Amino acid sequence: MRVRLAKTAGFCMGVRRAMNIVLDAANRKKGDLYTYGPLVHNPQAVEMLQQKGVEVLTDDSVSNATVILRAHGVAPEERKKIKDAGNIICDATCPHVARAHAILKKEIKEGYSAIIIGDKGHAEVNGLLGHAEGKGIVVENMADVEALPEIDRACVIAQTTQDRNVFLQLVGKIREQIEEIKVFDTICDSTSVRQKEVLELASEVNAMVIVGGKNSANTKRLYEISLSTETPSFHIEEEDELDYLSLEKYENIGVMAGASTPNWVIIKVIDRIKNLLKKRKGRLFRFFESIGEFFVESTLYLSLGAVSMCYASLVFQGVKPSGMILLIAFFYVFAVHTFNRYNERLKDEFSDPARRRFFKDYGKILIISAIMASLAALSLSYALGFIDFALLLFSYLMGIFYTIRIVPDKLQHLIKYKRLKDLPGSKDFLVSFAWAWVIVLIPMVSREIFFSYSSLSILLFVLVTVFIRSVVFDILSIEGDRIIGRETIPILIGPRRSQAMLVILSTIIGIFMIISSFFELIPSLGYYLVLSPFFMVVCFFVFQKKHIQVSTFFEAMIDSNFVLMGIISYLWELP
Repeated sequence: MRVRLAKTAGFCMGVRRAMNIVLDAANRKKGDLYTYGPLVHNPQAVEMLQQKGVEVLTDDSVSNATVILRAHGVAPEERKKIKDAGNIICDATCPHVARAHAILKKEIKEGYSAIIIGDKGHAEVNGLLGHAEGKGIVVENMADVEALPEIDRACVIAQTTQDRNVFLQLVGKIREQIEEIKVFDTICDSTSVRQKEVLELASEVNAMVIVGGKNSANTKRLYEISLSTETPSFHIEEEDELDYLSLEKYENIGVMAGASTPNWVIIKVIDRIKNLLKKRKGRLFRFFESIGEFFVESTLYLSLGAVSMCYASLVFQGVKPSGMILLIAFFYVFAVHTFNRYNERLKDEFSDPARRRFFKDYGKILIISAIMASLAALSLSYALGFIDFALLLFSYLMGIFYTIRIVPDKLQHLIKYKRLKDLPGSKDFLVSFAWAWVIVLIPMVSREIFFSYSSLSILLFVLVTVFIRSVVFDILSIEGDRIIGRETIPILIGPRRSQAMLVILSTIIGIFMIISSFFELIPSLGYYLVLSPFFMVVCFFVFQKKHIQVSTFFEAMIDSNFVLMGIISYLWELP
C-alpha cells in the first residue's frame, strides 16, 4: 500500500513565481490589489487570494490600484488600457511566455505571419495573438491546419503548455502547406517533463489521481495522457472528491498535479488518500500507528529529544545528570512547542493538514497539558533555587513578549514590524536560544558550573543544531508561511540558499567540535555528537531528492537525531 507523488507535481516555475509575487504584494498591501483575470486555473488558489484581499479583475473599470499581470501574459493593448487608467502594473508574466512574446515581436517586424499552436480562447494564446499585431492565426488540430489561408512566410510557435507530440505533428503538416516557415519550440520543458513522468508513473501503479482545476489545460492533458495508458485515472480538484472513488481497492496509487495546482491542495489529497488506504491495514497495525502519530504530533517525542540533548549537555560538561533538570527540559519544551503549534494551526491548513486535524481533535487537552507542564517546570526550577526559577520564568516571559505588539499605533506608519514575532527569521533564533537557555544555561547555574570552553562549546552546538531543525521545517512550510504573511529565513533568502546555509552550518559546527576534541579542549564525546546535525541535514536532503511527502514519519526521523545525542552520550559514559 503506497502513495507515489510525481516529482514534477504542482506549480511550475512560472506559476510559483507569479504566486510569490502576488502573495508578497498582498502581505505588504497598500491600496486595492487585483489580478488581471484569475491568476491560475485553480479555484482553491483564487479563493485563497480573495481571502487575502486580492480580487480578480475582469474588465478595465478600476483605477488607482495595483494590477498584477498573471503568468499567462496579456496583449500589449490590454496592458496599455490598464496603465492608462492610472493603475500600477506588477508584471508576473512567466519568463517562458515572455520569450514567446519577444519572438513574435521580432518575426512580425521582419514580415512573417504568426501561426500559434494552442487552445483557442486560452488566456496565454490571447496574449500571443495580441503580440502578433493582427497577423496571427491559432491552430488546434489538423483541420485548422488544412483550413489555413495562403501564407508566403510564417513563424510557428506554441502555447507553452502544449503537448510536444501534437506540436510536432502539426508543424509537419504546416510544412507541407507553407513554403517558408520558421519554427520556434516555445513549449516549456516543465510541461514536457511532467507529461513524460505521468506516462511513466501511470504504467507503474494501479491507479492515478490527477489533481488540478477542471479548467486547467495542462491538467486536462495530464489526465488524458494518464487515461491513454489504460490505468484507472481520476481527475479531481479537491480532496473531498476522493471519498467517492473507492481508491482503497488499489494497492499502489500515483498522484500527479497540474502546473497551476498549489502544494497545499496536493498535500490534502495525499493525506486523504493515506487515510483511505488505512482501511487496508490490520486493526493492530492501525492501533500502534495511531499511538506513534500521537506521540510525535503532540510534541512528546520532541520533548524526549530535549531530554536527550540536556542529558548529553550535562555529560559533556562532566556533570552527573539530574532527573529534576531533565524533567524541566521535558516540561518546558512540551509546553512551548504545544503553544506554538496551536498558534500556527492556520498555517497548518496549507502546510500540514494531518497536524491541523490532530489539533482540532486534541487541541483543548494539549493546551491544558501545556499549562500544567509549564507550572510543573516552574515548580521544579524553584526547588533548584531562586536563580534557576528566575531564569526559567524569564524564558516564558520572553515568549509572551515575543508575541505581543510593542509598537504604538502612532508609530505604525514609521515602523514596519509591530512585534518581535514579525521580524524575519526571529522564530528560528528565539527557539534556538530558548532551548540553549533551558538545556545548557539553567543546568550550568544550578550546578554552579563556571563558563568553560566545554560549556561554551556545547552551548554553541545546541544553538546551531536546534536552529538547523527549525530552518528545515521552515523550508518545508514555506508556502503556508508565505500565505499567512510570515517572513521566515527561507522566504527572505530563498529555499536554495537556506539549504546551502544548513550545509554550511552543519559543516562549521562539525569541524569546530572535531578540532576541539582532537586538541582535547573538549571531551572526546564531541567527535560523536556531530552526527546529530549531520544526519539531520542528510535526512532532509534524502527526503527532498526522493520527493517523499513530508509526514509525521519525517518529523520523527528529524527529531530522532536529538534522541541520538542522548543515546550516544549514555554509551560514551559506559566503562
